[in-house]
Amino acid sequence: MPQKTRLEILGEMVTGYSLARHEAQMLPKNHARFAWYAHFRSLSPTSWSNPVNIPYVAATSLLDAYSQLPRRPDLAFNSLWSATNNSYNDLFLSGPQGAASGTLTDKRSIDFSLSEIAARLNQIVPTTPSPTLIAQGISIGDLIKRYLKNAPARNFNFVAQYILRGIAVEEHNASAPPTMAVRLILVPAAYWSFKKEFESILDKLKSSMGVKYAKLCAITESSCGTELDFGIKPQDGKKARALVHQASLLLRQEALGASVTSGTVTGSFNSQQHWLSFLVRPLLYASRNNAAHGNAASRLNSLSASGDSVTAASWTFLFCYLYFALILLCQAKITLADLQPLYENADLIN
Repeated sequence: MPQKTRLEILGEMVTGYSLARHEAQMLPKNHARFAWYAHFRSLSPTSWSNPVNIPYVAATSLLDAYSQLPRRPDLAFNSLWSATNNSYNDLFLSGPQGAASGTLTDKRSIDFSLSEIAARLNQIVPTTPSPTLIAQGISIGDLIKRYLKNAPARNFNFVAQYILRGIAVEEHNASAPPTMAVRLILVPAAYWSFKKEFESILDKLKSSMGVKYAKLCAITESSCGTELDFGIKPQDGKKARALVHQASLLLRQEALGASVTSGTVTGSFNSQQHWLSFLVRPLLYASRNNAAHGNAASRLNSLSASGDSVTAASWTFLFCYLYFALILLCQAKITLADLQPLYENADLIN
């Protein structure tokens, strides 16, 4: 009897759900991909020993996040983002900028949180000396880079792919007759945000990989009109994947190559906040939007899910946990010393 495809299994499970069968499709709890969790350090601020100091709404979502670990880091991230969302909104509303604003939006709140974190990039998180960290402390900027250095390739590939696909659509529409053009509404909003905010990096990607990727595509809209078919031929699949990988390496280089803890910012960024936006929006906020708006298959239920997917989702959770903690620092709900566990978490996935 031929082995059932993953799509056939999905069809059987969604029409006759079985928790046991669903869990059987996931990696076992003792799998090596979950080894990081044994060493995961959660926030435990001294001030939180008095419950009135705990950020109540964020804490309720944080409990849901913890409950999904380690097997479903993708769902843990979704709950963690709820805590993060509440925290950056509270940070925005608590200051004069909140009082002066007529509306509350993610953009305003995220931008303000990044400006507050940027002002603290040179602050030192006290640490215990180790073979890789002789000095007793690490700057917040270098701590962020420590996470980036350990990011799995799949996380930057995620960003690279939607950028190259956005470039391909624009190239296609520029050269195709009007009747063959595809609707831009089908291009993820993350691409348009990236294009607007990181123009110089987009230009680098377009000139080095984007045009080549576009030439491999024969783009059409799906028959139902809800998505794009990029029409990459099977024999060109390896070339397309190689271009995505090259683009992801460039993105990682941009993130790590910028000097951000000095008085001036080097690289493709005009400020420390601009650099932070390059990290939070493509790597975290775009992932959140895909999940929240149903723009992509559920990450660990998808037909392409693998062990690498688990590791990528685990890193996303850990990096978002750092962003969440830095917002709490800006709110004075935790101290620099309370961030020490997050230094230890930085190397859990490498």
